[in-house]
Amino acid sequence: MVATIDSATGGTNTVAVSSSSGSLTATARQQPTSSRSAEKSEPPKFRPFLPNDPGYITVEPDGRDDVSFRDRLRQAIEAVASAFASGEGVTAIVDRVFGEISKTLDEAEAKGEEVAVQLRIASLDVSVADGAGGSTFASIRQFALEVGVARNGKVAAEDTRVLATDGSSLGLSQQQIRTGLTSGNYARVDTGSSDGKLSDAARERLAAARSGLERVKAVQDALAAFRLGNEVPLRDLFDGKGSGSSEKSGSLGQVFPGIGALSFR
Repeated sequence: MVATIDSATGGTNTVAVSSSSGSLTATARQQPTSSRSAEKSEPPKFRPFLPNDPGYITVEPDGRDDVSFRDRLRQAIEAVASAFASGEGVTAIVDRVFGEISKTLDEAEAKGEEVAVQLRIASLDVSVADGAGGSTFASIRQFALEVGVARNGKVAAEDTRVLATDGSSLGLSQQQIRTGLTSGNYARVDTGSSDGKLSDAARERLAAARSGLERVKAVQDALAAFRLGNEVPLRDLFDGKGSGSSEKSGSLGQVFPGIGALSFR
């Protein structure tokens, strides 16, 4: 019996050779490859809880009476929030984060489960598209705050919250959270409403992206004209006129801070 690989199908051909009455006969049977390799792997529903993982700020109950578990958790969230806000802004972020995870914490503690909380700075890629399946206009990457409640040695996607740096929810689905649960890199496509129109938030992000590109293009065009001896477009940028509209391109100082140190003679 001889086994060969069929280059056309990728399957395995098993060839049986037998001898009968002085002659040779051969039969072939194709064995298909395993379907598991063709199946798309599903993202994990949870990750193991590793208390000493350096990628997280981990807060666990320690049995002390002087500082409670939730007080230490508040201090940890304040430390992370301080990178993005100050004063009352930090307090507001902490309150929002607690509002997002308090139900899960209460449920775990009521059941007597071993509980802990892990925090880290994650990232979120937002693609702005025009309707379901439409073309992508812009892609925006932003910081996010991941807060996972560990229960009985694991952190499940359903017990994980991915929040904006102000503590508000980013509205990720369970599937989207599962996709970034181990890597900390999350993604979302903003396709607007069901009628194919962009949401207000998506429209604002798209407008900001387009405005930035318009300012850069205005500077490039003005510099190209200046090299050819036409200084009018560059003067307009210095004066805040842009390419005919200060709202579209803004002044040169908005594009390059400190440009006011330069002047025409």
